[in-house]
Amino acid sequence: MIRHIWILVYGTSNLWTSWIKAYLLKGTNLWEVKASHIYSWNMRKLLLLRPFAHLLIQHIIGNGPIRSKWSSRVIYDSGLSINAKVNAIVLDDNWRWPAIMSIDLVEIRSPASAMESLRTPHPLVSCYKIVWFQQNIPRMGFILWLAIKGRLSTLDRVQRYDPQVVTTCVLCNSQAETHAHLFFECFYSKAI
Repeated sequence: MIRHIWILVYGTSNLWTSWIKAYLLKGTNLWEVKASHIYSWNMRKLLLLRPFAHLLIQHIIGNGPIRSKWSSRVIYDSGLSINAKVNAIVLDDNWRWPAIMSIDLVEIRSPASAMESLRTPHPLVSCYKIVWFQQNIPRMGFILWLAIKGRLSTLDRVQRYDPQVVTTCVLCNSQAETHAHLFFECFYSKAI
């Protein structure tokens, strides 16, 4: 059956392929046609085998329409016209999609590759081994990470959202509670 799909996609034009393309596909792409009850049992089975056949068939696109390889949804998600040609997405022998909004364009082999395809790469933070080491307690590591980033809920940060909050340090009652004060200037925290 997969051979029949290959013949429909790449095979020579004969009476059977011409009839399928003219009366069943009606000018649409084989990969986009829905397996409906109006088709014969053989044609429905053929259409249901497309996901398996798609993995086995190597596409040589040339400068034809991009819909010969990708579905309408992928093309729509990328913002291209349905009649766009391959040269609209190739520059110097490299793919250059306008934006990856469809998960079908991202090749996922493992959870790690899925994460890598979704996140923006950043350089490795130099102090990550201080915070995230093998025997760390996750809660303490998270609090330390917030402190390094200056994101702890100190009273000076809380006052941004609630101006009526008194920012005096609750430990020493002498200065405003900031990150610098809590960790380096507060007499009470120095004594501990």
